[in-house]
Amino acid sequence: MPIRPATHRASGAARRAELLEAAIEVIAENGVNGATHRSIAARAGMPSSTTSYFFSSLDELIAAALQVVADRFATRVDRVIKEIVEAGAEPEESIDRFVELMLGGPQVDVVAQFEIYLECARRPHLQASAHQIMASIERGAEASLRAIGTPYAAERAPMVVAMLDGFALHRRAWPRGEADRRALREALRTLHRAFTVMDASEAGASPIS
Repeated sequence: MPIRPATHRASGAARRAELLEAAIEVIAENGVNGATHRSIAARAGMPSSTTSYFFSSLDELIAAALQVVADRFATRVDRVIKEIVEAGAEPEESIDRFVELMLGGPQVDVVAQFEIYLECARRPHLQASAHQIMASIERGAEASLRAIGTPYAAERAPMVVAMLDGFALHRRAWPRGEADRRALREALRTLHRAFTVMDASEAGASPIS
């Protein structure tokens, strides 16, 4: 069997990546159930048969596209964690950086994130991508909590993620621009103050104001 030249392989990889980005956009606009071979190929500007060349089924294509979203979340979170740790960020700065992390990503990724969550019960093969996204955000929340001095950061991180997910979902229904940024920042600061009191209480000490 002849070996395909590197240029052919690179071209194939680029077309596959374009299909995955097109799938993410279609999923964000029409939901997982609205994603078809035809709609994804059309968004990518390719013949309908192209998706079948790269993916054995529509489910495989959708799962691969949502995995791209999960990987991007992980990359962004890891970058912010590194910045917070290496810079020795103060509490206010750590919260601000985490706010930018949550608000600065591609909106299609945010919508696709919730599509993953909603579809997990019906499509168990998507659970791995959902778990990766949730674990990434929890990891970022934990790093931020540790940076601002929360002793029980690992235990508190899921609470932060639950608040962030609810906030992000509400923003999809009612975006309010800069007011959203202020609200998220204040919510995280309020949680930090509450955690300080809770942690001091659990440690048997008086909280420091």
